[in-house]
Amino acid sequence: MTAMHCHFTGRNFISKSLSTFLPLLSIVQTQAMAVTIHNALPSLNALKSKSIIRNRPESRRVSANSVRCCQVATSDKQSITVSNGNDSLEICRVLNGMWQTSGGWGRIDRDDAVDAMLRYADAGLTTFDMADHYGPAEDLYGIFINRVRRERPPEFLDKVRGLTKWVPPPVKMTSSIVRESIDVSRRRMDVPCLDMLQFHWWDYSNPGYLDALNHLTDLKEEGKIKTVALTNFDTERLRIILENGIPVVSNQVQLRIGKFIPFLNPL
Repeated sequence: MTAMHCHFTGRNFISKSLSTFLPLLSIVQTQAMAVTIHNALPSLNALKSKSIIRNRPESRRVSANSVRCCQVATSDKQSITVSNGNDSLEICRVLNGMWQTSGGWGRIDRDDAVDAMLRYADAGLTTFDMADHYGPAEDLYGIFINRVRRERPPEFLDKVRGLTKWVPPPVKMTSSIVRESIDVSRRRMDVPCLDMLQFHWWDYSNPGYLDALNHLTDLKEEGKIKTVALTNFDTERLRIILENGIPVVSNQVQLRIGKFIPFLNPL
C-alpha cells in the first residue's frame, strides 16, 4: 500500500512516494519530504511487557487488552481509514504537509497559500498536516476551511481533514494546560473538533506524557478531538501508551536516510 505526503510551500508542493511496509501504523516524516505509510498490525499481544501501567476507569474507553491499531481500510484509491478500536478517521492517501510555512523557507503570502490549498483540495488532496509551531499553518487552515464553507458544496467540506500536532512545553501536564492548548488550535483552525491531534513529547524520563494523553482522551470524549495520535514516539513508549489503553490511531515519526532510530527496536 502506497501513500504520499506533500510539503506545502504556498505556491509549490514537493512530493515523493515510497512503497513499503512498517511493523506499525505510522505516518513517517523526513526532512526533505514526508511519506505516509499505513500497515495493519494484526495483534498487540506481542506488545505485552512489564512497563508503566496506570489504572483507568473502563467507562466508554477500550481496555489495554482490547486496543488494536490494526484497521486500515481502503474505500477508494484516494482515501484510507486509520483506526484503533472505536476511533477512526478517513483521510486522503496523500497528505499536504505544511511545515514549510513555519518561516524558515521565506515569507508566506497568505492569499497565495490559501489559493494553493484550495487548488490541491479541488484536485482531491483534501488532507492537511500541520502543527501548533508551524508558524501560521493553523491560521491558514482556518482561512482555508472558511473559504471551503463559503465556496464549496457541503459534501466537499465533509472530505476535508485537518491534522495538527501539539508540542507542549516541559511543564506539568494538567487538565487545564492540555485543554487550553487544544482550544488554541481549535480557534486558530476555526473548527469545533480537531480531526486528529498528534502529540509529541521531549523527555521520556518524564512520564507526564501519559497524563497528557489521558487528558487528550478526555477531550476526545467531550467531542473536541476526533482521533488521538502521536508524533516521533519510539516503540518502547508506544508500547507503554497502548498498554495504558490510550487509543492512538497513528504515530508520525521522522525518517532520514541513514537514521532509522524509530525502527531499530521494532514491535
